[in-house]
Amino acid sequence: VNLYAKWLREGRLKVDSEKNGDIVVTLHDPCNVVRKAALDGFPGIGEDARYVLSRVVKNFVEMDPSRENNICCSGGGGALINGFARARTYYGKIKVDQIKRSGAQQVCTPCVNCFDGIGNLAREYKEGFEPVHLWTLLANSIVFD
Repeated sequence: VNLYAKWLREGRLKVDSEKNGDIVVTLHDPCNVVRKAALDGFPGIGEDARYVLSRVVKNFVEMDPSRENNICCSGGGGALINGFARARTYYGKIKVDQIKRSGAQQVCTPCVNCFDGIGNLAREYKEGFEPVHLWTLLANSIVFD
């Protein structure tokens, strides 16, 4: 994420947000890296993810709460594969409700575990949102000269 932001700031990548269409996208802050960075006094990945998203999509909306106070995706820390699917899905309803309040159709995350966790919750609760990787939105928006 930090590298994507660096490349955009340096002008190494030319992007066009129109290439990702009019879809409304929100950002899920991965608990592990965002919270640890905040503890160290470094906003890093969360702010860089927002910078990248603001460049590659037209309709970025924040979730509330966000950043180090964001609600867990229910898939991290081994939860997605630990065998307690019913409990994880039950408690994940809090995340589902948070996403729904944002009005987003896609939930962007730079974390593969969060991607899987959010996708699982969307399927379990039959919701209209879907996860998307940050690098997918970036790749879609690149303009080649």
